[in-house]
Amino acid sequence: MVVGALVAGAAFPTGLIFLISRGSGWSTLADTYPLQGDRPRPLVRLGYGVFRGWINYNGGLVLAADERGLYISAMPIVLSFCHRPIFIPWRELREIRVRKRWFGSLYELHTAQAPDVKFALRPSSFAAIRPFALRAEVPGDYREA
Repeated sequence: MVVGALVAGAAFPTGLIFLISRGSGWSTLADTYPLQGDRPRPLVRLGYGVFRGWINYNGGLVLAADERGLYISAMPIVLSFCHRPIFIPWRELREIRVRKRWFGSLYELHTAQAPDVKFALRPSSFAAIRPFALRAEVPGDYREA
């Protein structure tokens, strides 16, 4: 009885995390832009991002960047088991747009090969990758912000 309750207690959040990874758009980005090779040292370890405008990865993102592109992975152990790492080359980012919301701003990243995936970073997380996006000359209104 106790073992069954423990298994059920662990299965529910695990299943929920798995479904979120599929429904949020994360798996689409990971399929389209899989990480191949090593990533640079993380710039942000407890990053904040939003998928589909309402699925929040609060403190669940690890972000890195270099001259090649943006690296996104999920919090180790807790989320990484069903969130494969993502690498988006700068040339694949068609635009970065600032969107004002009632709770603050978001930086929406629009990709060439996965245009239907709505993904945005919160200002504190985007600040770490902004210099790389600027050097790569990614188009968008984030330059003025």
